[in-house]
Amino acid sequence: MVYRIKKSWDKDFPYFERPKAIGYYSIDSSRSICFDSSQLTYYKPPKNYEVNFNLNQGIESVKRKIKPTKHEKIDTFLQWIVNNIDKIRADPESGRSLQPNIVCFRGLLSRLIKTAYDEREGWIICAAKWKGTIYLMAFDTEAEKFEILNQTEKDLQFSSWGFKFEQYILTDEPNKSPDTSKPVDEREEFCCVFQSHLNDNKLLYAAEMDGVYSDKLLSDPLPIENLRFIELKTSRLVDNERQFSNLKKFKFIRWWSQSFLVGIDTILCGFRDDKGVVRRLENYRVADLPKISERFWSASVAMNFCDEFLNYVKKKLLQKFMIIRSINLKGFRTVTLS
Repeated sequence: MVYRIKKSWDKDFPYFERPKAIGYYSIDSSRSICFDSSQLTYYKPPKNYEVNFNLNQGIESVKRKIKPTKHEKIDTFLQWIVNNIDKIRADPESGRSLQPNIVCFRGLLSRLIKTAYDEREGWIICAAKWKGTIYLMAFDTEAEKFEILNQTEKDLQFSSWGFKFEQYILTDEPNKSPDTSKPVDEREEFCCVFQSHLNDNKLLYAAEMDGVYSDKLLSDPLPIENLRFIELKTSRLVDNERQFSNLKKFKFIRWWSQSFLVGIDTILCGFRDDKGVVRRLENYRVADLPKISERFWSASVAMNFCDEFLNYVKKKLLQKFMIIRSINLKGFRTVTLS
């Protein structure tokens, strides 16, 4: 099957129910799931937006996430589902096990949303259907595997800069200042689980969250439905209009999709120089990003593609398992099944 770019997706924005957080879990340093808020961090608003954050501080002691050749599946998310089955159990008369008909990570949905405008990357998604619910999981393409196995020290450094930036902005307790002296541990995560509707598809997805707005120390069980989170990003300093155009074309669609899917309204970006020193902070309203970037991408087109793709998977998944490969050709989106 071949999708032509913007074939039928340039229409009204599809119905998307505001995401509702229904649960959470933590991932510790050993990459084990903990059904608590032990990895929750708090947003400490900066006093100044002209800063001097050295992202290389302690970089030699970074605890990296996984070995390059190891692929993490959705096991931890499935453990949360099993542990919280009463929250999402379907009506027995429906013939389904779970209420949602699509289960995946937020990152997979974000990747689908930007597919119509991504001329550089393909993807591989595996789909499995069990008791009426489709489980989606992304796998590395051959190009991604090659890139991972051939990462340079500079590549690893770029990756670590984002985690270090979070250390300058987030804290373990609301009344404490951020501690940038301890080594960054890229293996730890705090994740929320969300429910939403995209037209006829009821979605359940998990997403790693950066920091929560709260002036009080929170304890389990969290009032998860009422919490407000912030998204943190880093990017190179913008020196000219061409660089700003690239930011709008390539990064803003990813930033928007990631935040929109979890109901985040504000992104804080740390703009760094080439040496890894953040010089300036800037807030972006998530709702403003499509307007700022309208020359390069449309939120309606992006979301309609995602909706059409999910419907396509539902229609084609008559068997229990299939692999979908997407390859970008100029002007086309090619999707193959196996």
